Amino acid sequence: MEMIEMHRIPLKIVTRLSVIFTVIGLLLVIIGICTGTMIGLIILGAGLVELVGTIIFIAVFRRCPHCGSFLKTGCNRYCPHCGKYVDKNDYIYF
Repeated sequence: MEMIEMHRIPLKIVTRLSVIFTVIGLLLVIIGICTGTMIGLIILGAGLVELVGTIIFIAVFRRCPHCGSFLKTGCNRYCPHCGKYVDKNDYIYF
């Protein structure tokens, strides 16, 4: 029987990617609203899809490496559930 290899990603990379995806989604929404044509509606839809994808990305990957609970945005030092120290260089396993 084969062992399933767990992939690792640092928490700081998850945070950076979520910020980048949020900014891109907001820019697409703003451009779509300002355009006001059918192409603008398509760009607006793409921006909304990007933002929903970012929320799903955060929900899946922004977790405590010790207990696996969801980390809130303001809780950068300690997990609110288990109380252990969470470093930006800790790895999230998926």
